[in-house]
Amino acid sequence: MINETKIKLKFKNGRFRILIMSDLHGVYHFNKQIVSDIAMLLDREKPDLVIFNGDMVWKDASDCKEHFLHFVSAAVAPVEERQIPWAYCFGNHDDEGGFSRYEQQKLYESFDYCISTAGPEDVTGAANFVLPVFSSDGEKIIYNVFGLDSHNTLSDYVRDMGLNPDMWFYRFDDPLYPGTGCDTIRFNQVLWYWNTSVNMEKENGGKIPALMCFHIPLPEFVTLYRNVAQTKYRGNRREAVGTPLFNSGLFNAVVERGDVKTIVCGHDHINDFDGFLNGIHLAMDGGINYDGYCDDDIRGGRVVEISESDPHDVKTYMTRVME
Repeated sequence: MINETKIKLKFKNGRFRILIMSDLHGVYHFNKQIVSDIAMLLDREKPDLVIFNGDMVWKDASDCKEHFLHFVSAAVAPVEERQIPWAYCFGNHDDEGGFSRYEQQKLYESFDYCISTAGPEDVTGAANFVLPVFSSDGEKIIYNVFGLDSHNTLSDYVRDMGLNPDMWFYRFDDPLYPGTGCDTIRFNQVLWYWNTSVNMEKENGGKIPALMCFHIPLPEFVTLYRNVAQTKYRGNRREAVGTPLFNSGLFNAVVERGDVKTIVCGHDHINDFDGFLNGIHLAMDGGINYDGYCDDDIRGGRVVEISESDPHDVKTYMTRVME
């Protein structure tokens, strides 16, 4: 079976629920309230899968194994204690202290209920994965969850592509294009998604509806709030959308492939808006932290619920700590 996970995901009572949380921004002397908040959201939403969608750590919690595990072990403890499978997508701050995301990935995989993996070595990024969700009887894949590493800063992309380093000094505050100095998903990741999707369709005897998660939002997210009526835009946008300057073409690939119908990103701590573009549901999940920045009325995560009888029937909403 393609892409088996160490814990088999299955629909329960006709539903599968995912809780996605981003931007924990853990430091060594972290505010312990975040652990209680995670536990409370788990008990409220009762997810079958948890996805931590980037920037788990930053500053001193990203500088060595000891500091990393000090925060991460506490943050995932409520999930592990409840024996809920979980996955991790890397953000732009995770390895800013010098402790590499590749070493972090090994530690994530050592947790009992972490089911995401590093992915193919010839694909850029520390973790690119797909998690199949099986029917209630465990016989057939009904849904897929893709996760991608959206990397760090534009300077990494410029270096890796051999481009002019002056690109780093371009302005990113053009009101017509609020791109930032973030890296972009690479072409080989787009190709990996495409080929994995095609191969799984062949093996499963049909195209498999899917969700995709990664940290840094695509430029297409900007289109939502510029076309409110057409995209059914809703939610909060309290800061500029931190999209990459370079467009990876991932959105085009998703539209053409036709399996991924929901994309969830983090990165912008006080944006939790969502909307529809070309048949794709694009959604931000806000932030859940006390040691970075976060608005009290937004702090929380995004729930995605899928129906087994109609896996194209996907519902999503924000669940907030203050509710």
